[in-house]
Amino acid sequence: MHLFGVNDFHGNLEPPEDSNGQIAGYPAGGAAYLSTHIARLRAAYPDSALLLAGDNIGASPLVSSLFHDEPTVNFLNSVHPSASAVGNHELDDGVLELARMQQGGCALDGCSPGAPFTGAAFPYLAANVADGNGQLPPGLRPWTMIDVGGHKIGVIGAVTPETAHIVFPEGIRGYSFGDPADTINSYVPEMLAAGAEVVVGLVHDGGKQQVSRADYNGCTDITTNIPELARRTDPAVRVLLTAHSHQSYVCELDGKVVTQAASYGRLITDITVRFADGDVEVQAVNRVVTRDVAPDPATVELVDFFAAQAAPRAGRVVGSAAEALPTSAAPSGESPLGNVIADAMLAATAEPTRAVAAFMNPGGVRADIGAGPITFGSIYESQPFGNQVVTVSLTGRQIVDLLEQQWSNPDRPTVLSVAGIAYAYDDAAPTGSRVVDGSVRIGGEPLNEVAAYRITTNNFLASGGDGFSVFTRGTDMAVGPMDLDALEAYLRDRGPVVPPTNRIDRR
Repeated sequence: MHLFGVNDFHGNLEPPEDSNGQIAGYPAGGAAYLSTHIARLRAAYPDSALLLAGDNIGASPLVSSLFHDEPTVNFLNSVHPSASAVGNHELDDGVLELARMQQGGCALDGCSPGAPFTGAAFPYLAANVADGNGQLPPGLRPWTMIDVGGHKIGVIGAVTPETAHIVFPEGIRGYSFGDPADTINSYVPEMLAAGAEVVVGLVHDGGKQQVSRADYNGCTDITTNIPELARRTDPAVRVLLTAHSHQSYVCELDGKVVTQAASYGRLITDITVRFADGDVEVQAVNRVVTRDVAPDPATVELVDFFAAQAAPRAGRVVGSAAEALPTSAAPSGESPLGNVIADAMLAATAEPTRAVAAFMNPGGVRADIGAGPITFGSIYESQPFGNQVVTVSLTGRQIVDLLEQQWSNPDRPTVLSVAGIAYAYDDAAPTGSRVVDGSVRIGGEPLNEVAAYRITTNNFLASGGDGFSVFTRGTDMAVGPMDLDALEAYLRDRGPVVPPTNRIDRR
């Protein structure tokens, strides 16, 4: 029997562009091509099932996100997955919106065009998410049993524990995110008792091969969290389909096959499971979703319909860029596009709320903006979350504490993009003391630690997202425009934007 795995599709219904649409130099991805490749694999291997490892939706291009990712769920229904893990982006709008994505019905702001939305026709799995009473969010299951070629396969899902810090806190309030390996192990006896011959883990967490040119079927110098996950997981778990890091690898570790299939529908993991004399053999290979096949006509029709609905808004020019505005960090850690977004938030709040500085989180900046005319579609893809701009009062001391929180996880720092503020930091200094004394300046003036400053950000950070708890101590909150509206207004009122950097000095 065969199991096919896809992860981190992120609503990429249209073929993704540039490096996001390539694997090893080959054009790859696009829903219509993905559908064709899945159909071909099923024709070759009738005893098979498709599994998804999460982030099917969220941080999606306009053609999907403008309609609350309902087009993507409709597409996924057409390729008949047997189950999906919950990814952190499935929770971007909270547990209640995820319940709607499963049950169907209209969003709060109205119904999408076309046929009524009926929800996902496959189960979402999240064994490691529970409230204070041990209950899963509405509509979720910890695991499911599927029958493939007469064999019972237990499939269990888990989402990265980082979810508690990287999605809007209000939407998941009251829920905790447990250790994936421990949680999976706790359910293994239950699945075996129900007749599972093999257990498959859909784990929305991942690693990467630490080499400059990684083989998408390799496992060279894989980050240590992947061998650790394999080592700690019960021997009954023979397959771990991982996700989240948008990487590709095929590893055999501790009697398990551990895989990831990049992102955006560019790869399909093809796992072969053989049963013989009470033994189980597992092998895997990542297959490229090439574009040299006939696209699936029904998928083309679906994508074209929603693309036409989105086109009038997507193509509207809102400004221009003198140079490309990348999301990727400069050597200092700040993102040029992130700084532009921070500039836009500050411009929107400087007069009405007396804001003097602004902060933008890197995870909220989702897509580069190219040089030349900037369309609404491109800014929507760069800021798809629909966050609110908010302003709070923080003391100078709290601002320093906020800056230090960028290194709360020294192995994975989160350097914020900034506007109105400049400072220096020392990478080699101890955690909690990395901001260089006396280096912080707001509006060109040295920071006064006892003075109060009006600071702007988005409601995700203001609620303590990404671990920036200092924001929750802010006072006198004032709510501003939506982040996308602020960015559009900023670009419209200016000439060609130049990428701003050098606001942060890394020593």
